[in-house]
This record gives sequence, structure tokens and C-alpha cells, in this order.
Amino acid sequence: MKELIEYANRIAKEHPSLKSEIKGLVALCMDEIDQGESADHEIELCYEDIRQLIED
Repeated sequence: MKELIEYANRIAKEHPSLKSEIKGLVALCMDEIDQGESADHEIELCYEDIRQLIED
């Protein structure tokens, strides 16, 4: 999770217009993990969602 947060912060600095969306994706990831979903899977999904934001 630490690496995901560092990655999200770095991308948010590089793409300030996406900052709130990135924060929302990380929050969703944390919520899903708190609700019992697989941490590895949710983190992987979050990385992919952030990459997709950058591409769009």
C-alpha cells in the first residue's frame, strides 16, 4: 500500500488536474480492502485505474 500511495502522490504532482480523481481511486482501494477484498488485487486495480486516467 505504501508504494501505491507514493506512486499516486507522484502522479498527482505530475498531473495536477487529476489529483482529486487519483485520491478518490486510492480511497476506494482502501475501502475495498477494509471491507475484506484482497489487498493485492485491489492495489493492482488501483494502479491500472491510475494508468488509465493518465492515458485518457
